[in-house]
Amino acid sequence: MRIAPRSLRGLTAVFLALFLATTVLAAAGTYWATRSTIRTLVDRRIASESLELAPPGARLSRAELMRRMIDVAKQRDTADLGLLLIDPSGRAIIGNTHLTRPVPIGFSSLDDEDSIEGLSAGRIYVRDVGAGMRLAVFGETEPIDDYRSARRQIYLIAFGAIIVVVLLGLLLFRRLIGRRIREVRDTAQSIIDGDLSRRVPLEGDGGEFDQQAAAFNRMLDRVDQLMTEIRFVSNNISHEMRTPLARLRNELSSLENRADGDPLQEAIAQAREQVDDLLGMFAAMLRIAEIESGSRRAGFATVDLNALVESVVETVAPLAQERDQQIAVAMPDALALGGDRQLLAQALLNLCENAVRHTPPGTSMRISAARHSTEITLTVADNGPGIPEDQRTVVMQRFGRTEHGRRQSGHGLGLPLVNAIVRLHRGTMKLTDGDPGLSIVITLPIQGG
Repeated sequence: MRIAPRSLRGLTAVFLALFLATTVLAAAGTYWATRSTIRTLVDRRIASESLELAPPGARLSRAELMRRMIDVAKQRDTADLGLLLIDPSGRAIIGNTHLTRPVPIGFSSLDDEDSIEGLSAGRIYVRDVGAGMRLAVFGETEPIDDYRSARRQIYLIAFGAIIVVVLLGLLLFRRLIGRRIREVRDTAQSIIDGDLSRRVPLEGDGGEFDQQAAAFNRMLDRVDQLMTEIRFVSNNISHEMRTPLARLRNELSSLENRADGDPLQEAIAQAREQVDDLLGMFAAMLRIAEIESGSRRAGFATVDLNALVESVVETVAPLAQERDQQIAVAMPDALALGGDRQLLAQALLNLCENAVRHTPPGTSMRISAARHSTEITLTVADNGPGIPEDQRTVVMQRFGRTEHGRRQSGHGLGLPLVNAIVRLHRGTMKLTDGDPGLSIVITLPIQGG
């Protein structure tokens, strides 16, 4: 069960939800704490006034209570206090206001519905003062009219401003993080595509992101250095070996021509064929190295896939006819993508030649394509013996060959070369069961650049 978010978007959403919840709770807590404090202070004041007017245990007459209430009103500013003496029947005896409803003993709240002039919210304290009389003292809990509404607006504005500021900061932070992650991702994609010269941009501020980018770039510098050394050694070996092999091939060919009718002619011919295989292997290795460098991507242009397939079929058709094999083509109209036409033709030609050479006479091959929203799927399928599932990974590796393939000519670089071309075009290549036979599915983005 996943609990913690694992993406920047998920982390942002969780943080935002927690922040909003915390802010709302803080605003509500502040509002209710302030309201509770004001109510407590008002309760203390009206209780104090009530006890001063009629001290506990004192048996005061109605006239004495009335005199005390008048004196209090004269001696101090009690304009924000309400004083009311009520007889046993509930009628007001004396006071500076009136009540429209019976009020219970103890503390209770007043609001607009009590229709007390100048009071929108307040607290009242009622207690028995003897002889069936009750003394009510009440005070406002809002210093101005509609203070509760004003206080809500203050909280909304204040906490709303905090939310807006944090949201803007969060969006800017997410944009910054997203941009730096995107730069690293784009650099990594370029490295995958073979452009080992690509580096993560630096801001130059020496911050954490710059330090991370610099460390990442140093790692890429080291990888580039190692890969360059490997390519240098590999290419040098290939180039150096091709020269003596070419000489050897020419000498064997010359001996083969001079040994007409000689018993050694067949052995010489076999040796020449083996040298040809070695030359082909080195040529394929150099070709793969060139493709994986990514330099060919700069020359990508729009490729008419229909015309390309037609050209490849025309090339491989004579070989298929010799083996009594059929080639079927199923292509939608006007199919085009961005890429290197020569390399794509070479990849398709390799697949078709493999299908012809590695399937028995009388079999068939089918080339089909399908267009999707942003990609094209190209399939080359045959109804031959196919490749066992446990050996499909092997044949995708350089020099990887099946047990059956080891008994035939070839060097195991055909499918790796095709795969390198597909990767150059940012596509994928998959070997599947043709039921019967083998089905090779290549998926290429329409915008290959």
